Amino acid sequence: MQLCAAMVFLLLPPYYSALAADTKQVEVFAHHGVLEDVPENTFAALRRVAELGIDGIAVDIRQTKDNQLVLMCDETIDRTTDGKGRVDQLVYAEIQQYDAGSWRSREFQKERVPLLSDALKFCKLNDLKLILNVRQTCLEEQVLQVVGECEMSSQVYFWGTMRNVTMTGEESEGKELIFLPAEETTKEKIDLIHEEKNYAFSIILGNDSRTVIKNRIKAGVDVIMVDYPCVATDILNITNQTSAQKRPKDRETNHSRQDADNHAPHLQEQVKGLIKTIEGADYDKARAAAMALMVLPPGCTVPHLVTLLSDSSPQVRQHAVWSLGFCGDDSVYANIEPLLKDINTAVRREAVLALKRLNAAQSVPALHEVLLKEPDLNVEYDIVRTLGALGDRGSVFPIMKVFAKEQSWHVKSGCVEALGKIGSDSAMNALAKILVTDAGEDAAWARTKAAWGLAAIGQRAVPLLISALNDKEEGTRRRAGWALVKIGHPAVKALISSLHEIHKETRERTALTLGWIGDESAVTALIWALKDKEPSVVSSAAWALGRIGSPNALAALQGLVKNKNTDVRENAVEAVERIMAKKDELAYQQGRSQRP
Repeated sequence: MQLCAAMVFLLLPPYYSALAADTKQVEVFAHHGVLEDVPENTFAALRRVAELGIDGIAVDIRQTKDNQLVLMCDETIDRTTDGKGRVDQLVYAEIQQYDAGSWRSREFQKERVPLLSDALKFCKLNDLKLILNVRQTCLEEQVLQVVGECEMSSQVYFWGTMRNVTMTGEESEGKELIFLPAEETTKEKIDLIHEEKNYAFSIILGNDSRTVIKNRIKAGVDVIMVDYPCVATDILNITNQTSAQKRPKDRETNHSRQDADNHAPHLQEQVKGLIKTIEGADYDKARAAAMALMVLPPGCTVPHLVTLLSDSSPQVRQHAVWSLGFCGDDSVYANIEPLLKDINTAVRREAVLALKRLNAAQSVPALHEVLLKEPDLNVEYDIVRTLGALGDRGSVFPIMKVFAKEQSWHVKSGCVEALGKIGSDSAMNALAKILVTDAGEDAAWARTKAAWGLAAIGQRAVPLLISALNDKEEGTRRRAGWALVKIGHPAVKALISSLHEIHKETRERTALTLGWIGDESAVTALIWALKDKEPSVVSSAAWALGRIGSPNALAALQGLVKNKNTDVRENAVEAVERIMAKKDELAYQQGRSQRP
């Protein structure tokens, strides 16, 4: 039987390798990073993309108040850090204090917002290209200067407000990305773009369809940007890299405090001067003084800052509670809690965020008390995220009340993030309901975060995610499928049962999910799935078997290499080639190990 399979393999048209060869010039860019794995616009995202072995990453660029270029998508830092405020109204030294990763997962809690220059240096070290999606106007000259100084002119494309700007100079190819919508991706349009010495650019977001991505590549586009780069790497047979090169050294954050006698005269004078500056009228100078206090001994600074919490000026109270949030002494929670009812919205927000940074679990009752009475949406958002970070299981009910009460999906997404962090059974059930919510595009981010939350919960969430695979909407099945991939082996047994579900879309997604997990215990069930009456299910099962790579599937797959359905035939041929290549590699490795 193995000999027959080998003979069939030799007679097969080299479809899989031919696709990779024909499209070797296509450049694959990850949108913000890797959707299922890492926080966007961070070094974690850059490292993950480097490890995938793809061409590059698309990042967002904004300018801070002190004219620094940073990686940030939104106008504010609220969604992707534990701080608040508009990017263009904050200095970089302050932004650098904030955690830019914990919202995604606790494993990323040390991530910071990168400077564009540092991201460029990392990409140069790792031979990555960048699509710079510039989010603000009038930044052309500065962006071009930074790119040039980092000697990355030949590795950068521009998008957003700079989409019509091209690099000039000896290092630059001077080519512009020309976006083609799906319905306009034709050979004629692409040829016209090439005649004008530009690149045909395709964007595929919120879609992990191998067929869609493969067809776009076959059409001849030069650059594609995707949410699921692993699908593109699978199509193009791009091998993952073992690790990224060392990133540029992290910039210092002001969290390391001086070790000194708290009562030393020079320290007392220094603190008094900084406190006086905080009490002044200039906001920026006061914030800088509050930041300077963060590195001084708490015993020397905390009493003064606590006194400022009762100052008549909202600005003074705001700076004082902000600085206390970084003092590392959660015993000040009792002094901060009264500010949760402050008349000033900015003060209330800073109080909530300070309790979050201090990990002040003692403040959960106080946060519950103000949550349902809070009139400001941004404060509500901060409170639910703080409750999630504190991990209190008793917070699930009030968080769900806020979710039901508020119309804002910004607040709702904060609720979903919090439920995912808490991870109790009641939180898990709430997340499952949110995942299948049919509320249009506004709910998309919250539903994605619900799937992430269920994935983080792990094996306990498998039955709920399996149920979501039966949902009528493709987006729900996609999110649930990747959550199950993240859970991995503990989900395989339940997924095998789903191969018998009545809906073909469920069976198709199940087969794909098993393929991405790559567990050999699913091989027999997937071989049976090759007999499914629906070609889309058969095609998915064939691909999954090829990705798992078990020789036990060869006989079944060879019977499909002349199938009338194009997708089935192509995936069967690809699967046979993969399995044979894996066998050859294994035999080679065994031969090497047996040499004297």
